[in-house]
Amino acid sequence: MKEILEILAPVLGEELAKDVIAHRKGLKCPLTARGAKALLKQYEMTGNAVEAAEEHLNRGWQGFKAEWMQKGKSFRDERNPMPLKTSANYGPAEIVSPPEPISPEEAERRRQMVAKLRAEGVIGRTMQ
Repeated sequence: MKEILEILAPVLGEELAKDVIAHRKGLKCPLTARGAKALLKQYEMTGNAVEAAEEHLNRGWQGFKAEWMQKGKSFRDERNPMPLKTSANYGPAEIVSPPEPISPEEAERRRQMVAKLRAEGVIGRTMQ
Protein backbone atom coordinates (compact mmCIF):
# COMPACT_ATOMS: atom_id res chain seq x y z
CA MET A 1 0.00 0.00 0.00
CA LYS A 2 2.87 2.34 0.76
CA GLU A 3 4.20 2.04 -2.79
CA ILE A 4 0.75 2.78 -4.25
CA LEU A 5 0.29 5.74 -1.92
CA GLU A 6 3.67 7.11 -3.07
CA ILE A 7 2.43 6.95 -6.67
CA LEU A 8 -0.95 8.62 -6.11
CA ALA A 9 -0.29 11.10 -3.26
CA PRO A 10 1.95 13.62 -5.11
CA VAL A 11 -0.86 14.33 -7.58
CA LEU A 12 -4.04 13.64 -5.59
CA GLY A 13 -2.96 14.47 -2.07
CA GLU A 14 -2.59 11.90 0.66
CA GLU A 15 -6.21 11.86 1.85
CA LEU A 16 -7.75 11.41 -1.61
CA ALA A 17 -5.11 8.83 -2.53
CA LYS A 18 -6.01 6.82 0.59
CA ASP A 19 -9.69 7.09 -0.35
CA VAL A 20 -8.99 5.72 -3.85
CA ILE A 21 -7.00 2.83 -2.40
CA ALA A 22 -9.72 2.06 0.17
CA HIS A 23 -12.44 2.29 -2.49
CA ARG A 24 -10.74 -0.30 -4.68
CA LYS A 25 -10.05 -2.51 -1.66
CA GLY A 26 -13.74 -2.25 -0.72
CA LEU A 27 -14.69 -3.47 -4.20
CA LYS A 28 -12.45 -6.48 -3.61
CA CYS A 29 -10.23 -5.32 -6.46
CA PRO A 30 -7.16 -3.82 -4.76
CA LEU A 31 -4.84 -1.57 -6.73
CA THR A 32 -1.40 -2.72 -7.76
CA ALA A 33 1.46 -0.31 -8.43
CA ARG A 34 0.99 -0.79 -12.16
CA GLY A 35 -2.77 -0.24 -11.87
CA ALA A 36 -2.20 2.90 -9.81
CA LYS A 37 0.08 4.34 -12.50
CA ALA A 38 -2.49 3.59 -15.21
CA LEU A 39 -5.30 5.07 -13.12
CA LEU A 40 -3.27 8.20 -12.40
CA LYS A 41 -2.52 8.59 -16.11
CA GLN A 42 -6.26 8.49 -16.88
CA TYR A 43 -6.95 11.02 -14.11
CA GLU A 44 -4.31 13.38 -15.52
CA MET A 45 -5.70 13.07 -19.07
CA THR A 46 -8.88 14.84 -17.90
CA GLY A 47 -6.95 18.00 -17.08
CA ASN A 48 -7.94 17.92 -13.41
CA ALA A 49 -6.77 14.75 -11.69
CA VAL A 50 -8.33 15.60 -8.32
CA GLU A 51 -11.77 16.25 -9.84
CA ALA A 52 -11.50 13.04 -11.88
CA ALA A 53 -10.59 10.98 -8.80
CA GLU A 54 -13.49 12.47 -6.86
CA GLU A 55 -15.90 11.68 -9.71
CA HIS A 56 -14.50 8.14 -9.84
CA LEU A 57 -15.22 7.68 -6.13
CA ASN A 58 -18.62 9.40 -6.22
CA ARG A 59 -19.86 7.14 -9.00
CA GLY A 60 -18.49 3.99 -7.34
CA TRP A 61 -16.65 2.87 -10.45
CA GLN A 62 -14.06 0.12 -10.28
CA GLY A 63 -12.01 1.64 -13.09
CA PHE A 64 -11.81 5.01 -14.75
CA LYS A 65 -11.28 6.36 -18.27
CA ALA A 66 -10.69 10.00 -19.06
CA GLU A 67 -13.22 9.94 -21.91
CA TRP A 68 -16.00 9.32 -19.37
CA MET A 69 -15.48 12.87 -18.07
CA GLN A 70 -15.61 14.67 -21.43
CA LYS A 71 -18.71 16.81 -21.52
CA GLY A 72 -20.90 16.53 -24.59
CA LYS A 73 -19.39 13.25 -25.72
CA SER A 74 -21.51 10.18 -25.14
CA PHE A 75 -19.85 6.98 -24.00
CA ARG A 76 -20.02 4.10 -26.45
CA ASP A 77 -18.46 0.71 -25.84
CA GLU A 78 -18.12 -1.29 -29.06
CA ARG A 79 -18.22 -4.58 -27.13
CA ASN A 80 -21.53 -3.58 -25.56
CA PRO A 81 -23.14 -1.11 -27.97
CA MET A 82 -25.86 1.15 -26.70
CA PRO A 83 -28.34 2.97 -28.93
CA LEU A 84 -27.31 6.44 -29.93
CA LYS A 85 -29.39 9.38 -28.74
CA THR A 86 -30.47 9.99 -32.33
CA SER A 87 -32.08 6.53 -32.50
CA ALA A 88 -35.80 6.48 -33.30
CA ASN A 89 -36.48 4.61 -30.05
CA TYR A 90 -34.73 7.18 -27.89
CA GLY A 91 -36.18 10.50 -28.97
CA PRO A 92 -36.76 13.48 -26.72
CA ALA A 93 -38.86 12.94 -23.63
CA GLU A 94 -42.51 13.77 -24.02
CA ILE A 95 -44.55 15.42 -21.31
CA VAL A 96 -47.41 13.18 -20.29
CA SER A 97 -50.46 14.80 -18.77
CA PRO A 98 -52.02 13.19 -15.70
CA PRO A 99 -55.04 10.97 -16.31
CA GLU A 100 -58.52 12.43 -16.09
CA PRO A 101 -60.31 11.70 -12.80
CA ILE A 102 -62.88 8.91 -13.05
CA SER A 103 -66.52 9.19 -12.02
CA PRO A 104 -67.77 7.50 -8.83
CA GLU A 105 -69.82 5.09 -10.99
CA GLU A 106 -66.72 4.04 -12.95
CA ALA A 107 -64.74 3.63 -9.73
CA GLU A 108 -67.47 1.34 -8.32
CA ARG A 109 -67.61 -0.66 -11.58
CA ARG A 110 -63.83 -1.19 -11.42
CA ARG A 111 -63.98 -2.26 -7.76
CA GLN A 112 -66.68 -4.83 -8.61
CA MET A 113 -64.64 -6.14 -11.54
CA VAL A 114 -61.55 -6.57 -9.32
CA ALA A 115 -63.63 -8.32 -6.65
CA LYS A 116 -65.05 -10.69 -9.27
CA LEU A 117 -61.58 -11.49 -10.63
CA ARG A 118 -60.28 -12.12 -7.11
CA ALA A 119 -63.19 -14.45 -6.43
CA GLU A 120 -62.39 -16.39 -9.61
CA GLY A 121 -58.75 -16.63 -8.55
CA VAL A 122 -57.43 -14.65 -11.51
CA ILE A 123 -56.02 -11.89 -9.31
CA GLY A 124 -54.07 -12.63 -6.18
CA ARG A 125 -52.35 -15.82 -7.28
CA THR A 126 -48.60 -16.06 -7.07
CA MET A 127 -46.63 -17.36 -9.98
CA GLN A 128 -44.59 -20.49 -9.35
